[in-house]
Amino acid sequence: MNSRPKPEIIAHRGFSAKAPENTLAALEAALATGVESVEFDLHTAACGTPVLFHDSMLGRTTNGVGPLRRRPLAHLKALDAGSWFGTEFSCERIPTQDEALANLKGRVFRVYQDIKGYREIEDLDRMVSITREREMADSTVFTSSDWAIMDRLRRVAPEIKRSYLAEGLDTLKDALDRAVLDEGALLSLGFDVVLANPSTMEEAMREGVEVMTWTVNESAVATEVAGVGVSRIVTDEVEELLAWRVGRS
Repeated sequence: MNSRPKPEIIAHRGFSAKAPENTLAALEAALATGVESVEFDLHTAACGTPVLFHDSMLGRTTNGVGPLRRRPLAHLKALDAGSWFGTEFSCERIPTQDEALANLKGRVFRVYQDIKGYREIEDLDRMVSITREREMADSTVFTSSDWAIMDRLRRVAPEIKRSYLAEGLDTLKDALDRAVLDEGALLSLGFDVVLANPSTMEEAMREGVEVMTWTVNESAVATEVAGVGVSRIVTDEVEELLAWRVGRS
């Protein structure tokens, strides 16, 4: 594992430039490129089942309406989660966390599970349980910008790595401080924040905190962030970034 190429390339919501985000089709498209790691987002259905989805509302990426967490799983499974991207994906459905992990097990180096929302705090325990049951705890990083989520995960799943996500400058220092105190944790930042804050990058490196950055879709930007110490890069353009890494090495 230590001989893997650096920086690590992470497929954002699957290969979301080639298939509808957070679907099994997007995960398959990512794996087909040979990328080592994938990322997806998690919410919970009304019944408490964790599902892959980014937004709190259904409208942008399905033919449904309203808040996802008020819809039971059977309702969500009936929705079309692919036609918005292309008619060839009209059969795509919203996958559950369990379905995604079952599909990824043994085929990927690392999975980044970004928790976007939940109904009640026990939903987080369910996400942990599913990850453990699928024997993916060692290869998972849970990430969130919600410190209540991160505190809960640290208590109930200390063995699963965590990444503290700062949405902007207002939470940057707090995210880094928390990562420093959480042994082995990562700091997750947008690439613009990375490039605008070299002192934060220097502090993270001094403290031994790895930085992952999103969403880098151009080789020139990848070169910049790698140059300031980023070790993990999240991208929609998986093929371009894999080619960039080969050329760089």
